Amino acid sequence: MEMKNGEGGCAIHRTAWPGFSSLPEGCIVDVLARTSPRDACRVSAVASAFLSAAESDALWESFLPSDYREIIARSSEPFPWHHFSSKKELFFTLADSHLLIDGGKKSFWIDKRSGKKCYMLASRELTIVWGDTPHYWEWTSLPESRFAEVASLQAVCWFEIRGKINTCLLSPTTNYAAYLVFQPEHSYGFEDIPIESSIRIIGNETTTKIIYLASYKSESEEAEHDLEHEYLSIEDVRSWINDNLSQLYSSPGNDLLGFDDVKTWMNNNLMKLFVSQEHQEPSASMRSDLSYPKKREDNWFEIEVGEFFIEEGEDMELEMTLMEVKAGHWKNGLIVEGIEIRPKGDL
Repeated sequence: MEMKNGEGGCAIHRTAWPGFSSLPEGCIVDVLARTSPRDACRVSAVASAFLSAAESDALWESFLPSDYREIIARSSEPFPWHHFSSKKELFFTLADSHLLIDGGKKSFWIDKRSGKKCYMLASRELTIVWGDTPHYWEWTSLPESRFAEVASLQAVCWFEIRGKINTCLLSPTTNYAAYLVFQPEHSYGFEDIPIESSIRIIGNETTTKIIYLASYKSESEEAEHDLEHEYLSIEDVRSWINDNLSQLYSSPGNDLLGFDDVKTWMNNNLMKLFVSQEHQEPSASMRSDLSYPKKREDNWFEIEVGEFFIEEGEDMELEMTLMEVKAGHWKNGLIVEGIEIRPKGDL
């Protein structure tokens, strides 16, 4: 208690605020539950008054999805409930691992920073055009995949992949993005080829954009590539043409055109060719403003298909599509693990 003289010499008594430590633990839990798992961990690390509340099962139960028990019940293997001494331990287990559900065709986890639900649809859960024809697509196992099978592209001209998920499975009032997870390193036929990706609530307007499945090369990487594969100069090409023309016209009967006329024509057109190449627009492989795959921590690659917002109480079917059917040439070598759906900007 503190005493001070007020106006007219009257004594004013003030009682010092005891702080959050005097609040019941349930009130502190209610306050922390309105933050995020990351914020709760930070606060407990710097304020001992919050430690007990920040470790409580009541708090971490609020951070878990409301239907987490139903989701875990769909696990492909028995779930070790008895291994967890607290709801906080359960939370971080679901955040750090990927639970296979629905017969191993989906993977589930929660975002560590927000507690929002995340899924990956296995390639077996996707609709892949010609996916059941071994001549076009093969199903194989890879030790680095979380799923039993992945789709390996053998050869197609018509490239089309679709995935669907009901929005009620996702966390409400959340901005999500969908990503194709794949391996492009041994693929062929996707270089500088635009892929049309789209995302839509079935029955509503479709959001479409252009992406590329071949890895982007920076200018420095392109320069290294040029050094490894030196290009002939115009002088080298002229010398080669002149030598071969000399051999051609030294053969009997090849005197319909004068040698000098043909040589002049070739040199003039070669100059036009090299000048036009110097001034042409950069190819897509040199443009950093386009959407290219990024390598993930698990050594797979991903490319964003699109993003969408989940409203409270929404129960609709969401469809994600990747398609390339216009180039008309063969593509192969791509390995598809699945389509991942997670809160936008979160890993």
